[in-house]
Amino acid sequence: MNIVIVGAGTVGISLARYLIKQQHYVSIIERDQALCNDINTKMDVYVVAGSGTRPYVLENAGIRNADMLIAVTPSDDTNLVLCNFARQYGVEKRIARIKSSEYFSPDSPVKLTGLGVTHLIETEKEVVKNIMQYIEFPQATQTANFHSDSVYLRGFKVLENMQFANKTLVEIKQFTSLSPLLVVAIIRGNDTVLPTGDTKLLPGDEVIAMMPKESFKNFRKLVNSPDEKVSRVIVYGDSLTAIHLAQDLKNLAETINFIDPNIDHAKKAASILKGLDVITGDCTNADIFQEIRVKNADFFISVVEDDDDNIMSCLLAKAEGARKVIAVRNDQRYVDLFLSLGVDHIINPQNISIQKIIEDIKAVPIENHLKLKNGGIEVMRFRAGRNSRIIKKPLRDLQGLFKRSIIVGIILRDNDIFIPGGDTLINEDDEVFVLYNSENTKFVHKLFESSML
Repeated sequence: MNIVIVGAGTVGISLARYLIKQQHYVSIIERDQALCNDINTKMDVYVVAGSGTRPYVLENAGIRNADMLIAVTPSDDTNLVLCNFARQYGVEKRIARIKSSEYFSPDSPVKLTGLGVTHLIETEKEVVKNIMQYIEFPQATQTANFHSDSVYLRGFKVLENMQFANKTLVEIKQFTSLSPLLVVAIIRGNDTVLPTGDTKLLPGDEVIAMMPKESFKNFRKLVNSPDEKVSRVIVYGDSLTAIHLAQDLKNLAETINFIDPNIDHAKKAASILKGLDVITGDCTNADIFQEIRVKNADFFISVVEDDDDNIMSCLLAKAEGARKVIAVRNDQRYVDLFLSLGVDHIINPQNISIQKIIEDIKAVPIENHLKLKNGGIEVMRFRAGRNSRIIKKPLRDLQGLFKRSIIVGIILRDNDIFIPGGDTLINEDDEVFVLYNSENTKFVHKLFESSML
């Protein structure tokens, strides 16, 4: 495909690298001339310096022949204008990253599809969703939900006192029969294992499991994470993301305290968050933590606009006794360092945007896609086509075909969700979650190529 990317920040550059690797033709538009020069020296990509809202710049980047436009500039308004322009140029697929939820008000008569957007990346919504998933299961090393939140993927560390520890997957299956789940990957040191029934889970392993939503409660018991009510959460924020997070937390936490460093925004927050305690304060100043009794908080979550303030407030909150602290940070540098210093969970909105855009770019009928954080493992959801090589055969008979390290995780059939076994047959139109090593991407796609819509 011919793809035009507007905006050469972290998201734009990461997407360009991915698309070039997938053998697409990519051009980039960026206003910053120095950044354009830097890209030209490091990447085999066509770069145009200028504003993407200028028609002659778009045409210079090849918009007339483009199959897709990806608008990931820092400005929501600019991204919407770009999609509108791309529609007028006849570009079929137009992706816009939108950070602010103000565009999604149910009372607004303005529909973004009417502005030319065919695929919308709602960064704020995905950030809130990620935070909620972590609070629900704070032991998680990785989280993802699929199929309208009816299929869960969770990563966790195996501890010595867990029922899973030092048992094979065959043994584990015996005490999860009533609440089925499937261990689909194990990260052991620097190695990633796609397991068999004889694989034993060892203390220290990071295990990736998939399960229907109904199995999650029992899963938490198995990993020593009781399903208990969250007592108190403190949200520190100065954005609509923070407000929407606090609103969603009402269904999860008994007490929510909202702290805003901006007095004007705090007034707006108080008018929206009826019944919640909203105060003005600076959580990069340790003095405030005694006032808000942070030592009694189950979770302290920092979602202010300043990355460094998010990290600093979380470290201070942790030092003052908060049980778990969560920070939002766009800068990918030093994440491992901050985690080692005491931040429990760091959410990178840019990484979330990249992941969601890659899902929209896929050329085969893939409904969901996830690349695990470690080990080069990808999770993909396909629809099995009539001529697919994997239908109407028991999975055990496909082991020769799957010798390249492929695991079938969960199968969706009509309204049923089930964990497959060796005797399971995949039928036409089944939706199948497949895990595989990234190096086998092309091979896995070929298994489902005949099901393209």
